[in-house]
Amino acid sequence: MVKYMRVNLRVPGWAQPGQVIEASADGKKFSVQIPAHLRPGQFFTVRVPMGGGHESKAPAVAPPEVSFNLEPNIVIGNDKYFKEVKKCQDWCDCSRLCCPYVKFSGKSEDISVKHQCCCLPCCCNFQVSNTASGSNEYKTLGTLAPAGCFDQNCTAVCCPCCYTGPKMQAKFLGSDGGIKYMLKANIECCQYCCLCLTCFSPCFRCCRFCCMDAQYTRYEQNVYGPDLNNEEVYAKIIYTDRMVCPCIPDERIQMRIEPAEGKTISKEDLILLSVFPTLISGYTCAEFCFPLCVPGGMMFAMPTPSGISQVDGANNIQFEHMNIKEALANRKQDDMY
Repeated sequence: MVKYMRVNLRVPGWAQPGQVIEASADGKKFSVQIPAHLRPGQFFTVRVPMGGGHESKAPAVAPPEVSFNLEPNIVIGNDKYFKEVKKCQDWCDCSRLCCPYVKFSGKSEDISVKHQCCCLPCCCNFQVSNTASGSNEYKTLGTLAPAGCFDQNCTAVCCPCCYTGPKMQAKFLGSDGGIKYMLKANIECCQYCCLCLTCFSPCFRCCRFCCMDAQYTRYEQNVYGPDLNNEEVYAKIIYTDRMVCPCIPDERIQMRIEPAEGKTISKEDLILLSVFPTLISGYTCAEFCFPLCVPGGMMFAMPTPSGISQVDGANNIQFEHMNIKEALANRKQDDMY
C-alpha cells in the first residue's frame, strides 16, 4: 500500500498558471503543475508518494478534503508544534509541583514553557526554552514577566493618581535578562470618564448581532521595544473573535503574531513572543491554573481585548467589527501572505 504525504505549496511570484515547477519536501524532489485558476501567492496541496527513490512525480493537485484543526498547537513559519500529552509519571513528579511546565513538540525541535515557582505566582516568571528533538539540553530563549516598580517612570510609582503617560504591563526578557519587548498602556487624564456607557453594552451587542450583522471582531495589540517612552511598534498580536450570542462572551477563533511593517523578528524571538497567546489560550489551564488565575498572578498583568473601547484603547488595542464576508475575505488575504 502506497503512503502519501500532503505538501502545501505556494505559487511563486514568477510562475504562470499551468506552468510546471520543481519542489521538494522531506528530502524528496518532484515536479508539479500549477492549477490554472491560481495566481502568485496562493496555496495548493499535492500528494507526494513516500518511499522509493529521491525523485518522483507527484499528482497535480490533491483531491479536496475536510479537516477540523482542534488540537492545541503553535505554528511558527513552516514549523508546527503540538502540545505534548503528559504521562502519569510526569503528573506524579513531586519535583514539578512547584515548577509546572508545558512542552510543545515539533519535527526538529521542542519548545518548553515553565513557571519558575508556583508558590510565588506574582513574583516569578514564565521561562521559554527550546531544544533539538530527542535532546534534554534546553536553551533559554527568554522570560515573560510582569512589570516591576523599577520598570515604570518615576511619577507613575510615586504619584500614580496624577500620572499620565506610558505604563509597562508585561515584559519579554531575553536570555541575558534584558528587556527585548513589552506590552504597555497609555494613561491619559479622564480617559475612563465614559466608562459608565458600558452599561449599554448589551444594547450595542444586540445591535451588532441583529441589525448590523457584524458578529466578528478583529483586534490588533501593539508590541513595543525595550524603551518605555518609545512608541515604535515591533510586532502585533492579532485576535479574531466571533459573537455566538449577545448574551454570552465572544469565542476566540484565532490568535497570531506578525512583525510590524518594516520590522524583522527572528524565529527565537517569535517563540518568545508566542508564550503570551499560549498562556491566554486556555490550553495550559491544567498546568498553570494556579499561577495564572490567583489574584496578583500573571494573567492580571497580561492585557487582552475586553470589547470595551476605553479599556482597549488605553491598552493600545485597536478593533474592527466585521460581518462574515469581511472576515472570510480578511482570512483569505492573511493566508496569501
